Amino acid sequence: MDKFMKLIVLTKQESQHSLTLLAQSVGILVEQKSKVELLYGGTIKPGTLIAFPYTNIDWNKKGMSAELQYLLQKSAVFLFQTERMLVDPLQALHAGLRGVIYRDEQLDRVLTGLRTMMLGELYFARSVMSQLVDQLLALKVTANQDALSLPDNSLLTKQEKRIIQLVAEGARNKEIALNLNISAHTVKAHLSSIFRKTHARNRVELLRWVQQPFRQDPSAPFRLN
Repeated sequence: MDKFMKLIVLTKQESQHSLTLLAQSVGILVEQKSKVELLYGGTIKPGTLIAFPYTNIDWNKKGMSAELQYLLQKSAVFLFQTERMLVDPLQALHAGLRGVIYRDEQLDRVLTGLRTMMLGELYFARSVMSQLVDQLLALKVTANQDALSLPDNSLLTKQEKRIIQLVAEGARNKEIALNLNISAHTVKAHLSSIFRKTHARNRVELLRWVQQPFRQDPSAPFRLN
């Protein structure tokens, strides 16, 4: 993501919030607003990062507030003034938040968080990012396993099985058409159906599929052993 040009700090207090002062001290263009002012009367320009106070709602019990959901649809958001027991950082990361600044964090850490997020980067602990990477890798492995799962041979028609056998023998489309007394166009249609059912993208992957052990129909004519 590109760098953010402006920070909006949401707060109820009229005087400048400590987060606002800290942002100003390092040259961040910052504006302080109330939730009502931003939600019902303000416009959010592109390149704006919003600091949303999250102080007394247990995310695990009540979920994300409607206000926060609305702002996430409009702009990039991070939480601040947050108690650690109220928000699981991995949950916040999955929800699309840019980071979480907890109430008990030291000023130097808050400053690091502000600078990191204004640069367009996420601000979460390394352990949280590692958990996310592990989850994504696990999903990828599962997806690959699903993609490689072999279909039931009964899904293939007799004609499709015969075509697979001819492909395994090295026959091209014209040769298959002559052998089966059908048109080359029909052969292409059959092959498209075969590729879809076997999850093969081409003839090479189809031949690999042919050589896999099948759970059903062990007498299939194209079984190569």
